[in-house]
Amino acid sequence: MKELFLFVRPPRPLWPFNGPASAFWPPLAFASLAAALRRARADLGVEILDAPALKMGWRSLEAAVRRARPAYVGIGEEAVSCAEGLRLAALAKDLGARVIAGGCFFGNVAPEVLATGLVDVVVHGEGEETIVELVEALPSGRPEDLRRVAGISFSADRHVVSTGLRQPLADLDRLPFPAYDLLPVDRYGRGSRNHPDFAAIELGRGCPCGCDFCVLWRQMGQFRGSTPTPYLRAKSPERLLDEIRVLTEKHGRRYLGWVDPCFNADPSAPRQLAEMLLRNDLRLGQSAWVRADCLVRDESSGALRPCVEAGLNEVYIGIERPDEAGLRALGKAGPLGQVRQAFRILSSDYPQVFTVGSFVYGLPGDTAATIRAMWLLAHELDLDMAFYIPLTPLPGTPYWRPELWEPTGAVFRRFDFLPRVDGDPLMASLTWALYRCFALSWPLARFRWLLRGLCARNARRRSIIRRHALRGLRLSAVGIGQALFQNGNSGAMRYPSWYDS
Repeated sequence: MKELFLFVRPPRPLWPFNGPASAFWPPLAFASLAAALRRARADLGVEILDAPALKMGWRSLEAAVRRARPAYVGIGEEAVSCAEGLRLAALAKDLGARVIAGGCFFGNVAPEVLATGLVDVVVHGEGEETIVELVEALPSGRPEDLRRVAGISFSADRHVVSTGLRQPLADLDRLPFPAYDLLPVDRYGRGSRNHPDFAAIELGRGCPCGCDFCVLWRQMGQFRGSTPTPYLRAKSPERLLDEIRVLTEKHGRRYLGWVDPCFNADPSAPRQLAEMLLRNDLRLGQSAWVRADCLVRDESSGALRPCVEAGLNEVYIGIERPDEAGLRALGKAGPLGQVRQAFRILSSDYPQVFTVGSFVYGLPGDTAATIRAMWLLAHELDLDMAFYIPLTPLPGTPYWRPELWEPTGAVFRRFDFLPRVDGDPLMASLTWALYRCFALSWPLARFRWLLRGLCARNARRRSIIRRHALRGLRLSAVGIGQALFQNGNSGAMRYPSWYDS
């Protein structure tokens, strides 16, 4: 009987702005790692258990893992859900499995995670090559075999051993197609009005920029010594078209969620793919994070229009700050003038594209006036939706401090990127200022936004704005109410009814 490597995404709370039909996107990293293992090791069973997609709670998950009896369990969580990852690791260890952790969170707190005794090996950076070598080395149990695997950390003789950093793969076309067949593909986007039958897919990896608050470019970066540097790679349009054909023809997917940190960073790859999709009469709804300056560039070169014609109908742009000094403090490149120009282009020439802008607050020196400037800029830009994100000290960024570590992971529930009026006094005062704007600040542009959204001819825009406005109102009311009654606002993340089932 084959040994089993089981990748598991355990039950976790819902982010309050997501609807239940599209709350959980496919774990593309697991599908990519599983494909690499399956190609290299025919003698190893490889499976993925995506509990949230299956609405599988903890009792059902424990029973399923016990039945599977995996030799290896792979976990990889964001900070906000690392408590679930550690709970899963404890279950796996109880069953005698070796636990391998990776991703943007665990990869940046390897010594702390290994000290819990719940994880055997932490994988750093991109893991397709590492995971194959690791599974070859683990059976012997000898530390000297593990030391030959680049890109991992493990414990030996009560010391943490790091084996150096593995450079990421330059040619992404060498990777096998993600193992979509190991996922419950038909569950993703089932019943969703705005992202029906969706799939997660990557155009490439990395980003040419090095924003201080972002961990993604570090996860996908090159290393000079021990320092990560931005590194952008794109798959060929032919390879991408083949992936999309698998998703549409074999799995019935109708909406593509591009997971790239910056979809339009490469000046040619999105256009080449879009033109190939149009030639093959493939038009699919698509969402992506994009940079404003790259969008302006692409409109000038003619690259933006085919992307929209091929189905790009939802873009997220990190505006971050209303002031150039704040942008510099975050290491964010690109002047605000290009942000204004990008939104003018989208509003006037591509009204079918739903636009979302994000802001980051909580820098030293931020005041209520900073929040009001963000609020007014959001309405000036004529975007469809804005998110206001408190600066979060994620591991791997300059804002992380080792004393923030907590071995159960419960404290990281607060790393949910949601406004809070409890805890840190600066963040609390700034969030109160944001809530005051939400309730009391009604510039003329806000009335225009509300009227345009509620009466839009585009049913998709109308639906998204209505529901997000209601969810924003609920989040604000819950946060204010819990603060007034001194309950904190830990209830911002919602636990689904099946969480413990």
